[in-house]
Amino acid sequence: MKTLAVPVCAALLVLAATLGLARAGQFGQAAAPPAAATDAFHAGAEHALLLKLVGKWDAEIIAPDGKGGEVHTKGSLVTTKLADFHTVDAFEGDFMGMKLIGHGMNGYCTVRKKFFAYWADSMTSSPMTSYGDWDEKKRQLVMSGECYGQSGKLEPVRTVTQLTDDDHRTWTLYGAGPDGKESELIRIEYARRK
Repeated sequence: MKTLAVPVCAALLVLAATLGLARAGQFGQAAAPPAAATDAFHAGAEHALLLKLVGKWDAEIIAPDGKGGEVHTKGSLVTTKLADFHTVDAFEGDFMGMKLIGHGMNGYCTVRKKFFAYWADSMTSSPMTSYGDWDEKKRQLVMSGECYGQSGKLEPVRTVTQLTDDDHRTWTLYGAGPDGKESELIRIEYARRK
């Protein structure tokens, strides 16, 4: 019975995808993409927003130094397109005196109606996962999730990506500070490389 389960599941997925594409007009005539993503088979405005971030970026990492000041280090980010739905980030820089190498995947889930981000890096074995919403008026992507924290456990975090313009953005990570209240843990200022 186990050997049959995988092929049957795979066949059902292919059938569902085929029916979805056929309904969407992919066989025979082209379907116009929707203004907003309405199903799992068509990219929408949410995906187009993410794809605007594709490119090479110079980064300035800003973190508290523990004495009331800030530490500034440099890095770089390359964001590539993965189909019409997702972007993949490759980051390199220095943080807390160590080399920081990280990779992320970003997208918009039409089932959840949420943006998502998955991030893993050379600092810890625990990934950061987050989901959130775009605020067009503020030009901010605000997400909530969890990552490895100072407690040695997964802790709630919030990220805010502020799109200043097509060539500048700021990503800020908030989490519990030493007093347990939410505070800025790290901020990265990005400028598109010309």
